[in-house]
Amino acid sequence: MSDWAYLESVEGLESSSAQPGALWELLQGEKERVCSEISEAGALAHDDGFAANEHDPSDEYFEVIDWHHRNELENRLRHIIDAQDRLLDGSYGRCADCGSEIGVKRLIANPAASLCVSCQASAEPEFAFHTI
Repeated sequence: MSDWAYLESVEGLESSSAQPGALWELLQGEKERVCSEISEAGALAHDDGFAANEHDPSDEYFEVIDWHHRNELENRLRHIIDAQDRLLDGSYGRCADCGSEIGVKRLIANPAASLCVSCQASAEPEFAFHTI
């Protein structure tokens, strides 16, 4: 999905008549983007020809970064799939903790959000710092 198409579909969330089909397509586009990024990363285990005792210590640092990035992508994919499930069962846009409506601006920023800003700040205190 191009940046323009993404922006147009996200801006559609601001209208009270945001259609489930449009939301599904938005989430599906994001899911495809994340899957593509995971595929591009390829296999994380690699053999660069070094013998076990010739392992370059700096490689370990990059492997940790690669694993962390891969983990973040896989978590994002799970959140997107969960958001699609919520869309199907009618709970999309409602906070999974308190049940209140998730603000439109939050859904624009993160269409896979499952918590309102208040509950997210309670769950992750460092989140409150970023929302100031």
